[in-house]
Amino acid sequence: MKRILLAKSWQLFLAVFVIPLLILISGLFVPMYVLNGAYFFFVIPIAVVLSQMVIYFWMWSVGHQLFKQLNISSFFSNGTFRFFIAVPVAIILLVLIFWLWGATILGMGQFSMANVLTGLLVFVIPLEILFMVSQFYCFYFVAKVIKTAELNKVVSFDRFTAEFIWLILFPVGLWFVQPRVNKLAEKSQPTMKE
Repeated sequence: MKRILLAKSWQLFLAVFVIPLLILISGLFVPMYVLNGAYFFFVIPIAVVLSQMVIYFWMWSVGHQLFKQLNISSFFSNGTFRFFIAVPVAIILLVLIFWLWGATILGMGQFSMANVLTGLLVFVIPLEILFMVSQFYCFYFVAKVIKTAELNKVVSFDRFTAEFIWLILFPVGLWFVQPRVNKLAEKSQPTMKE
């Protein structure tokens, strides 16, 4: 976790945005006779999931590790954050498992896509709403931790609105937020553990 906190902006940008984008683009520009259909069903979703996992490991590092190391716990608790950070990760893994299972079943010709999508709609809408609420809360909490650590006092939402918006625009906002996280992590480095 310390590596993620101390990572440079370009390293996170590479892991979150550039590598998955290159994998997606490779599927568009490589001739179809070189790639088989399994590439599109397996490699591309796994690239997107790995990108999302880097984002959530980064949020966990800031929201939990930095929270703990800078002793912000005297200002507020991170119990709700720990729950809401687990929800999107679980949903992402669940969707990946369902995607891979569905692709395998469809490849064997046992289901039609209409049956899979119809059954999925019952679960997708509530999961998507829960995913969005969880993600926004994680952005909110991480922005609050960063600003509270910088000012060393409890801050209201109007004081960390800019950080919140930068986190929502994650690949771009990362360039503005990560240097500040690096400073905070370096400040707490003597007390940080691997």
